Amino acid sequence: MRQLIAAITLTLSSTAYASNIYVFGDAVLRYENESQHVNLPDRERLRAIFRLGIKGNITDNWSAQGRLSTGLKNKQNVPAITLIRFNTQPQPDRDVFVERLFLTGKFTDANLYIGKIPWKTKHITDVFWDRNLNPLGVHLDYRLSERHQLQLASLKPLDGNSDVVGLLNIVQWNIKFSFDKVKVTISPSYVDYKGQSNAQFAKKDTQLDNRFLRLSSSLSFEGYQLGVDLGQSLNDFHQFEQFSDQKTSVAVQLKHGKLAQAGDYSWHLRYLHVERFGVITEFAQNATARFATSNVQGLDVRLRRKMADTWWLGARVSDMRTIEGPEEQGLRIRFEGQYKF
Repeated sequence: MRQLIAAITLTLSSTAYASNIYVFGDAVLRYENESQHVNLPDRERLRAIFRLGIKGNITDNWSAQGRLSTGLKNKQNVPAITLIRFNTQPQPDRDVFVERLFLTGKFTDANLYIGKIPWKTKHITDVFWDRNLNPLGVHLDYRLSERHQLQLASLKPLDGNSDVVGLLNIVQWNIKFSFDKVKVTISPSYVDYKGQSNAQFAKKDTQLDNRFLRLSSSLSFEGYQLGVDLGQSLNDFHQFEQFSDQKTSVAVQLKHGKLAQAGDYSWHLRYLHVERFGVITEFAQNATARFATSNVQGLDVRLRRKMADTWWLGARVSDMRTIEGPEEQGLRIRFEGQYKF
């Protein structure tokens, strides 16, 4: 990984003379209140996320991009740092690390991404993969026709800032249909994860092999979108007697708005039912429950308003509880704003 980072950094440095080098970034300020837990104390705090990136073209077909982020370098689905604690709680680290660093190749019918890349396969929600995680690997988008696209990825998820764990291979088929004002997308996929037992930080299920059939679909009409993410593990987990049949994940979401211009609103209403082995716990979304990313169910509601071209304000409420095993529940409330440049 160090060699890849050095190579891409050198590429960026060698193109510094070009006129199409862009600096970009964003800052998020967030108030969080987490309460009503069974086994955890309440937590109230003010948090922030700062990101700074650079991108530019190398040739007509190739470009490079890198981005720094605040957060926890050894738990990279936590990009926020804590500024103020309003009650007694531990003070987490405040790290800065290379969040993304990758090359992009764009051709007539294909896009290729190589390096520490963002998640690129099509999903309605982040129930299976937290989009703050940027694995090391290769991703290919191949356009078969106007309606059909093939996506292939081979990824090494990160174990902290300097190592990787396991191997995630993905094949996805994307299909688009239009009927007058109605748009339909259907994206079936097969996911194969080969576990690895050397994790130092990312230890939740990363030692276990798991295979999934997944389906993401949506129906859009006049700014509204009804979407669903379904997943089913194909592996057996008889060694975990209590959870051996817990292999399904379901996310249903109603969404409206895109924050295209100042004054626009966007919101979503999401229902989650994520069983123990319906996802890989370490890599699943981390935005709704403090106590788990799998074996949880509940509702998640988000509202945002674009105040100007460069910033928005919003709120989010998540009410989650466990499905099996020891009872746990929690209510997470957020008020936040983001400024982009």
